[in-house]
Amino acid sequence: MIMMKRNILLCLITLLLLAACGEQKDVFVIKGEINNLGGRPLFAVYNTDIGVAIDTLIPLDGKIEMIGTSTEVVPVQLYQYGWQPFMRLYLCNGERVELKGDAKLPYEIEMKGNSLNRNLWKFVSEHNEIFADFYAYGLQSELSPALDNVYKQKVARLDSLLISYIENNPNDVMSSILIGDYLLRYDNYALCDTLWQQLHEKARLPYIARTMEHLSQELSINKENNKLPYMRMLNERDSISYVSTRNSKATLLCIWQAQDKDAEVMHRVLQHYTRRYDEQQLQVVAMSFDRDTASWHRVVDSDTSRVVDMWSDALYTSDMLSKYKVTRLPVYMLGDSLGNILVRTPQLPDKDLDAQLDSLVSVEKYAIETPIFKP
Repeated sequence: MIMMKRNILLCLITLLLLAACGEQKDVFVIKGEINNLGGRPLFAVYNTDIGVAIDTLIPLDGKIEMIGTSTEVVPVQLYQYGWQPFMRLYLCNGERVELKGDAKLPYEIEMKGNSLNRNLWKFVSEHNEIFADFYAYGLQSELSPALDNVYKQKVARLDSLLISYIENNPNDVMSSILIGDYLLRYDNYALCDTLWQQLHEKARLPYIARTMEHLSQELSINKENNKLPYMRMLNERDSISYVSTRNSKATLLCIWQAQDKDAEVMHRVLQHYTRRYDEQQLQVVAMSFDRDTASWHRVVDSDTSRVVDMWSDALYTSDMLSKYKVTRLPVYMLGDSLGNILVRTPQLPDKDLDAQLDSLVSVEKYAIETPIFKP
């Protein structure tokens, strides 16, 4: 009787273990039937919680299989023999992907598994001409400088495709991948950061967030002397307000004095910009440095536009004015979503500021340019 109970208990334990293994919550799985591998293996490279893992997928009758582990979504890059990139999957523990197709026709490979990989693979396959063209010319341009301009055209074509999808799908995790693994480069970090800030928080993959932060530090993007000032001051309701450059694609900052004889004219010019652009494109901030709030209130209290009015009593002794070498008012600064100052001018309208602003609010045309500072 005791032996029978023991056997039953062992059977139950075995069944529980098998059930746990069947669910595979602590691993991810890649399985596939890939023809024309020539008996050669595929290699899988991905980051784990303890470092980089490299797995070898040896085909048996054209079938491959691997088991990996990662507590968060990570890219799993598959390489063919000779370390030629084959395809990239995005997996975490508990997920499974199945592949079926021909190694010589990678864009036609069928995929089963989580929706992220299916949707991404569908997107790449539907635009395989653009992706293949881009990568082909990229390799050739490294060998032939004469192809550099052609390659730039391919880059612009791919960028346009990626940006369009990202802007129209801010809640999609795939947009996060398109930013971090397809669009992000040293020369377009500000563009990518602008798009990144538009994504819903749940759509931002942690490993890409780390990549963005690392590149930010590497590019020294936070140099204060090239940044819009910290905007935390008294508002028109006489309470403290803070304005973040992340709120919109561009920020137009006016540093002025309400005591100036042209103050009301300046304010009407700023109102023009709030009518021309919506709040997602541009926020306009008027930072006043007056001796008291009375004259300031007389100008701003009747303002019903989107201009964000702020006041400080620091006047010209302000550390901020000294830091930015402001010797006369008004001064206008245009910044991107990172707060980088792109144009500084003593008057509006200004054709350089308007041109750069149009580029900023139209992300597809956005390009980093040398900042323009006018005395």
